[in-house]
Amino acid sequence: MFTILPTQLGAGAMFVVCGVALWIGGRLERGLAVATILAWVGSAFVEIQDHSITQWGIFAVDVVYLGVLAGLAVFDRRVWLLFMAAFQLLIVLTHIAFAMDRSLKQWGFFSAYYLWSYAELVAFAIGLAALAWRRRVRREG
Repeated sequence: MFTILPTQLGAGAMFVVCGVALWIGGRLERGLAVATILAWVGSAFVEIQDHSITQWGIFAVDVVYLGVLAGLAVFDRRVWLLFMAAFQLLIVLTHIAFAMDRSLKQWGFFSAYYLWSYAELVAFAIGLAALAWRRRVRREG
């Protein structure tokens, strides 16, 4: 499952960000934290150990997660949520690019995959920081 260092670091960061969301977040942030955890763990369970072939199981999980993010972004106009959906779209497009062009190297696929995943977590963390800041301003003002 989480056998290489970038995956372990990403999983750790994901659990920290989602833990903070579950602790301080509102309904949207908590639901998104649960969806994010399910997507990351689900991807780990459906990963095929042969990294020379397309990861169709992870692709399916990522498409479903993109649907969740896009649906939330349609009904909630938080900028950080739009960025999360955009980064998830880039993850899905990375899958498609690798499936269409077999000359791409698997390390390139996973490098891009990790980059967009981490960017997505940064957007979520920024959203949580903004939420905490707004709450603090309201209490003090």
